[in-house]
Amino acid sequence: MSTSCTMAPCSTEELSTEAGTAAMKISSKEGPISEKFAMLRRLVPLVANDNITHLNAAFMPPLNLVIHQHIQSFCSGWLHDVSPKSSWKATQEVTRALLGRYLNTQPTNITFTRDTTEGMGSFMQSLRLQPGDNIIILDCEHPSQAYGWLSLRSKGIEVRQVATRSELSGFSTIASAATFEKYVDNRTRCIGISSIMFHSGQRNDVADICAKYRPRGVHVLVDLTQHVGFANVDVEALGVSAAAFSLHKGLGCPLGFAALYISKTFIDSEDPQPPIVGFGAVGDPTEDFLVSDGPITFHASARRFEHANSNFLAAIAAQAALQLYLDGMGPDDVEQHLYSLGDALRGRCKAIGVELAGPSLRAHHAPHLYLLKLYGDQWTNHFKVHNVALTSFRWGVRVSFGFYSSLEDVERLVDVIQLGLESGLPK
Repeated sequence: MSTSCTMAPCSTEELSTEAGTAAMKISSKEGPISEKFAMLRRLVPLVANDNITHLNAAFMPPLNLVIHQHIQSFCSGWLHDVSPKSSWKATQEVTRALLGRYLNTQPTNITFTRDTTEGMGSFMQSLRLQPGDNIIILDCEHPSQAYGWLSLRSKGIEVRQVATRSELSGFSTIASAATFEKYVDNRTRCIGISSIMFHSGQRNDVADICAKYRPRGVHVLVDLTQHVGFANVDVEALGVSAAAFSLHKGLGCPLGFAALYISKTFIDSEDPQPPIVGFGAVGDPTEDFLVSDGPITFHASARRFEHANSNFLAAIAAQAALQLYLDGMGPDDVEQHLYSLGDALRGRCKAIGVELAGPSLRAHHAPHLYLLKLYGDQWTNHFKVHNVALTSFRWGVRVSFGFYSSLEDVERLVDVIQLGLESGLPK
């Protein structure tokens, strides 16, 4: 680090540039992972405040300086550029290519949406479901997916919910192909599932589900929101028909920007019609915008689901986030960093007699998301009083780490829990 930045406050641009450059130098090379992420923590001013412990990345992480700088640049350029839209569109294509690299798929298989709900809903509505068809989900699936499917019951579609008895079992069993065996029949059109469950960190075996049911003509729609930016993901290896995810959690981008992956196999075999059709969906637009009354020719890819205009500010922020994640942090190193914090949390909680729900094996669990068996409004208020940001559910207290999280955050959380126990709060 430079002397000027260690001895005096840095500007936003100086600090983000310094930290980003340093990250690039030590990424996946000789520098210890702990050193890299200690340095990257400086990109997040909120966590530099010793009075705040932010453990809520699964809800929304704090803004980092790299994204902040790109948002400022976007706004500054807009002030003086007569016609900036073409450059914004070009940057969005860079973002699409980076996402394709991360997901291990062609960029044309990715379309941008407003949020995960819109992405999943677009796929659901394009399935051409018929009365009597059925869909299968877990009974603890995220509401954004569950309600999308349940809304189709008015059209004669059956939605079968697999009973997990999650509150009794402690989320101890991941979902695999066997989970759905007795629910699938010849009228099953799709299985909807999250790769990582939002409330427990359970990491489902999506590849196993796809390997068994995709050859039988059953599509698989996956919510990757708690996966992207926290762990490696290869959509082609998973074999999903479609996957939707927002970019504001693991990647820390502004709200209102998400992505939908649709496999080329699905496009070629189903030739789906987008539920909302505009200029962006057309594969052969004319430069003069004249509209023919003949058949519509859609893009021969997932791009048929895209609108002509997008959240370009968020797309530019996403480009910066993906470059930092892929080339500055390294997805493998992010996973290792987050898992190491989870291991520390497990060990320290065990020492004070606090249990964690969910699978303990790394292969069955998310790197970043952990559920503590602490219940009730008293605990919620206790954490607020001590400036610990996390999420409380009826299933317990959800702790979720970001790249900026540290072992000191874990230790402070456990100290706050210990204070609660000593004051008589229940385990």
